[in-house]
Amino acid sequence: MKQFVLLSMFILSARFSYCQVPRCIPYQAIARNNVGGVIANQTIHVRFTIHDSTTGGSVVYQETFSPHTSSSGQFNFNIGTGTPSSGSFASINWAVNSKFMQVELDPAGGSAYIDMGTTQMMSVPYALYSNSAGSINQSGSNSNTLLYLSDGF
Repeated sequence: MKQFVLLSMFILSARFSYCQVPRCIPYQAIARNNVGGVIANQTIHVRFTIHDSTTGGSVVYQETFSPHTSSSGQFNFNIGTGTPSSGSFASINWAVNSKFMQVELDPAGGSAYIDMGTTQMMSVPYALYSNSAGSINQSGSNSNTLLYLSDGF
């Protein structure tokens, strides 16, 4: 009986841990210098700032990364896993106001960041799907209604 209870607890804990959403945003880019040449095989510094409401709105989160570029200048990492310098990624209230992401680059790897621009963060397919996920009716179509089972089903 004790083994059955332990096995049941393990299965339930595995089921709930599998459903967790990653708390980060993948980012990939190619680093170029001021004349458009690729910055290859070099450590650079990148800073991300998430602003609230507008491109110049209050800073809700800021972090830095020091990636090493590939031979083609490519680098990638997950926003939310860098070195925070302001705020907490987990405490960003995504449900209130628009969010804008500013990207800054220091190709020399120091702290003289060059502003690469700020853009509004938009929905991704997973977020759009989550708006209606789990609400499939008996005909198999998605209708944002609850699924009711009757006798015989």
